[in-house]
Amino acid sequence: MTISFSTLKIAWRNLGRNRRRTLLSVGAIALGQFTLITVNGLDAGYFESMLRIVTGPLIGHVQVHHPKWREEQAVDQYLDNLSEAEKEIRALPNVKSVSARVFSAALAAPGERGRQPAEAEMGMVVGVDVSAENRQGGILASLPPADLPGPGSVVLGKVLAQRLKLTPGKTIAVISQDTDGLPVSNIFRVNALIQGGNELISRLGIVMALKDAQGFLALPNQAHEIIILGDDYRKAGELAERVKSLPALKNAEVITWKEAFPVIVRLIGMKNWIDLIFLVILFIAAAAGIANTMMMSTFERTREFGMLLALGTRPGRLIRMIAWESVILGLVGVALGSILGTIVVLITSHTGIDYGALGGIRGQELSFQGLTISYVVYPKFEFHQVLFGFGAVTITAVLTSLWPALLAARLEPAEAVRS
Repeated sequence: MTISFSTLKIAWRNLGRNRRRTLLSVGAIALGQFTLITVNGLDAGYFESMLRIVTGPLIGHVQVHHPKWREEQAVDQYLDNLSEAEKEIRALPNVKSVSARVFSAALAAPGERGRQPAEAEMGMVVGVDVSAENRQGGILASLPPADLPGPGSVVLGKVLAQRLKLTPGKTIAVISQDTDGLPVSNIFRVNALIQGGNELISRLGIVMALKDAQGFLALPNQAHEIIILGDDYRKAGELAERVKSLPALKNAEVITWKEAFPVIVRLIGMKNWIDLIFLVILFIAAAAGIANTMMMSTFERTREFGMLLALGTRPGRLIRMIAWESVILGLVGVALGSILGTIVVLITSHTGIDYGALGGIRGQELSFQGLTISYVVYPKFEFHQVLFGFGAVTITAVLTSLWPALLAARLEPAEAVRS
């Protein structure tokens, strides 16, 4: 389309003929673009938060288990030669951290004498690499160094501690069974309480240092799970293939975060559909606003177009003039919506939006697939959504202007002037 300054000037002037109609069209397009950017920003922030939890130390990029562990989770389904396996994994390129975990169902009760056995509650012994789990996103991330579990001490999930009426400094009696099925028991000091990150830990967790758990459950140099973090969660598949080839893990099950948490993959796919739906809404808003404005404008200016044609104006110039009116109308609307949407997303990306408070829900977190996710969402601005909006509106403007432009170009000058 050839651009002429005079054509653009006339197109811009014509938009002011009926300002109310023009403003309504601009408002509809701006609202569509504003909705596209803000909703996408909310979705992007929410899914990034979920992805950060799923691919963080809690779930990892790659997991290693006994082949039957995920189905049965029995205490005797462990990985052998843990130290050798960890050494081989750490030697792989792009591996940032490796941490092992031990799990076992248990009965827990207050450790003080004189308490009744009926006060026992179901719990879960979780042995962890304390230094690895104290990082951001780990099971023990919220605890200061002084409260971390050590020799003879544990950290309790807050819900379990409330049921047992235990507070830091008290003792807890733990009864479980070792890999031979024999009962084992011991008394541990409660260092601290934890909540968040993992619902299972909050409700049942008796978290202790890995060596303590291995000794308690008779699992020397063994573990039920190895969590591996690489340098990029998107390369988890490549990392998993390298882990599978290690001699120490030839009989183990190696899975990526996508296999460990497949629901997040489906949710990410859902986000793409949501983005597409709102892009379609923008198309419809732009098409309706621009088509209505240009059709009405064309009918109102029939005599003017007839006079221009009679004076020698080529039909092609009329088509370009009407097309540029449509494009300018659309771009003004999408620019206004982009500015407003960007401002809202950038502000709320720092302040956050509390979905719980908006819905009248008490508390700051929700449980999803065993993970604890905050109700507070920090939207994320994605510039490509602005570009999508500009592209969508420009294409829509050109297409919706074709019919009124062709009508104007095919007018008979004499008849149009008399109309």
